[in-house]
Amino acid sequence: MNVTQENVDALNAIVRIQFLPADYQPQIEAQLRDYSKKVQMPGFRPGKVPSGMVKKMYGKSILVDELNKLTSDTLFSYLRDNQLDVLGNPLPQAANDTAIDLDNPGEINLSFELGLAPKFELDISSNHRFNIYKVKLDGTYIDDIIADYRKRLGDMVDSESSKDGDQITGLFEELNADGTVKVDGISKKTTIQFDDIKAGNQQELFTGLKAGSEVIVDFQTAVANPTVTGAILAISKEEAEQLTSNFRFTVESVKESSLAEVNQDFFDKLLGPGMISSEEELRARIQEDGESRYRKDTDNRLFNEVVEHLVNNTRFELPNEFLKRWLISQNEGKVNSDDIESNYENYSKGIRWQLIEGKILKEFNIAVSDEDILESFTGDFLSYMGAPGTQDEMLRERAREIAKGMMKNEKEVNKVYDRLYNEAMTTVFLSNFDIHSVELPFDAWVEQLNKPLN
Repeated sequence: MNVTQENVDALNAIVRIQFLPADYQPQIEAQLRDYSKKVQMPGFRPGKVPSGMVKKMYGKSILVDELNKLTSDTLFSYLRDNQLDVLGNPLPQAANDTAIDLDNPGEINLSFELGLAPKFELDISSNHRFNIYKVKLDGTYIDDIIADYRKRLGDMVDSESSKDGDQITGLFEELNADGTVKVDGISKKTTIQFDDIKAGNQQELFTGLKAGSEVIVDFQTAVANPTVTGAILAISKEEAEQLTSNFRFTVESVKESSLAEVNQDFFDKLLGPGMISSEEELRARIQEDGESRYRKDTDNRLFNEVVEHLVNNTRFELPNEFLKRWLISQNEGKVNSDDIESNYENYSKGIRWQLIEGKILKEFNIAVSDEDILESFTGDFLSYMGAPGTQDEMLRERAREIAKGMMKNEKEVNKVYDRLYNEAMTTVFLSNFDIHSVELPFDAWVEQLNKPLN
């Protein structure tokens, strides 16, 4: 066996492999002997079929399979041993199609094209400045959050008449076309929320109602979707979709949510006993939690801006013609050369980022282990359970066992790998680029984060 490399230029090479009969014949003979022991043929006892007949029947297919395996192993070993950094996979040259005489193989010469990864330098330094946009949560934002908490933790009390936000309890009775109650029709006592009623249609029917009030309801126009109708009337979504009857709704009671007093009991219900003891602490906590909640979006915007900058400004060439042919080979039957040509700029950007990303990971020693993934899943589950950062060892161990089960989902594991790598690279960007912090009011912050990348 002989393997040689011809460098066409800095980005393209050809690897030639020469196989002599001694390189592949012993494996083929061994395969034929194994077939002879297993093959069954009329007129012969098992294991007694003449080797000549076995070779005639299976010799060519065994030769092809063995050469494919030998070629793949040889190419892989050559690339590994010579530490060649290649793009895509080696592409067989057209001459390979006629290089093998299956009846008399003898010496076999195969050649493969390689696309070589370019050499380049990265500039991740304070020479480049980026803005990081942080949300500025004003007093109005905090007031709204506290008002929502007070409403959620408040008690339900009787209301004189119904209005937006109230709960109305009453009886729905299905009617005939003449307005009489349908015998064996739907009859359901239930409580409805104003949010259940589609605004702009029949919501006004439910405004100003008192105990004893009656209204006629057409669910097809009054409620946002059949799932909600089904929940109100205790019927299936499919039955709700087919519903054409009107209903009489007789009000039994109207209740509104009273706002909880901002006191120690309120603080304890909201965050746990003794966690905070004043409205000032609550406002600070809301500010901190809000900024933390939006920090991920802030970091993602910075990450995407840096990626765009590095892809557009890191100078190196790609073996474009090789990559176009490789992309066609990878998507055989799905795309053609015209498809590749029209979308190649996007393809090449993706390849450029993969190369840049690999260099960042190597230069800054970034690695993500299975243990990191497991810890991430554990933390996610604890957050879902409402116990992020808990020191309860029994709870953490339970969450860890559940996380181990989540590790079997390859798709979700890959998502976490990507997220942790991106977070680690964002830390590198924050530490090495010239980062200018810009605080924006919430609406302006949202607008900035949604702007197209330059």
